[in-house]
Amino acid sequence: MSSLQEAEARAAQIVKQLVPALTAELIKKPEPRPLTPQEEAIMIACGEVGRAVDRFDAVRYTAAERRARVCVETAARNLRKLIDLREAKHARK
Repeated sequence: MSSLQEAEARAAQIVKQLVPALTAELIKKPEPRPLTPQEEAIMIACGEVGRAVDRFDAVRYTAAERRARVCVETAARNLRKLIDLREAKHARK
């Protein structure tokens, strides 16, 4: 009987030592995967759209509004092209 109690006590000690390591492993967040060149280009294009919209908002109701609107449209069109290229690539798979 004593060997069973000793085994249980030893098992309890081992579990007590493993709990912190197991807990840390369970709550660890996975590292984000790096962006592909296409995804990076899309992110850059998103930033360009945002900056173009900011410029447009800053010059609204002024003489520069028309040019700023054209810049927003161009940036949005470029973003759409990049997204379409990425979607076409995934559709072929």
